[in-house]
Amino acid sequence: MTSRFLPLLAFALMGSAAIAQPVKVGFVDTDQIVIRMQAFADVQQQLQQQQQAVGTRVRVIQDSLQQVLRTRVEEYQTFDQSPIATDEARFQRQQEIVQLQGQVEQAEVQGLQYLSYTEARLLQPVLNQIDEAIRAEAESGGYDLILPTVANNAPVFLYRSERVEDLTVPIMTRLGVDPNMAPIGTPSAQAAPVEAPSIGN
Repeated sequence: MTSRFLPLLAFALMGSAAIAQPVKVGFVDTDQIVIRMQAFADVQQQLQQQQQAVGTRVRVIQDSLQQVLRTRVEEYQTFDQSPIATDEARFQRQQEIVQLQGQVEQAEVQGLQYLSYTEARLLQPVLNQIDEAIRAEAESGGYDLILPTVANNAPVFLYRSERVEDLTVPIMTRLGVDPNMAPIGTPSAQAAPVEAPSIGN
C-alpha cells in the first residue's frame, strides 16, 4: 500500500464515530524538528567519527585484499603460459581471482551497511523524544489523529484543509527547540523559519 493512501486509511479506521463528531487532526514535519535538535548535532558528530574509523578499516582491508589479488593475477598469468596448465586448473584460479575481487567490493558494502545501522541506532533516541512530545501535544490538545508530512520518502497529503493544523512549531516548543534557528550545519544567514508545506486548500 502506497503512502498516499495513508490519510484515507487513517480516517476510515476512525469508523462511524468520525461521522458523528468532528475529528481533530494535525500534522508534524519531523524532519524540520530533527535537524534543529542539539541531539541531532551530537549524532552527526558521532557519525563523522564512525565514518572516519570505518573508512580507515575498509581501506586497510581493501589494500590487503588488493595485494593478494595482484599476486594471484600475476601467478595466473605465469601459470596460464605453462604447458602443464589444464582447463580445470585455469578455471579454479580464475574463480579464486573473481572471489577476491568480490571481497574487495564487499568490504565497502559492509562498511556502508554498518554506517547505516549505526545512524539508525543513534537517531532512535532522538525520534523517541519527538514521539513523546507528539503524544503529549495530542493529549493536551485533544487531537484524534496526528500525521507526518512524509512517509517512505513520499508526501502524505494530497490535500488538506485549514482545519488540519500544523503542529511542527508546538512540538518544537515542547522539546525546547527554537523554530527560527538554523538547521544543524547550516549558516544562520541561510536559515529560514519553519513553515507549513505548501499544499492546495
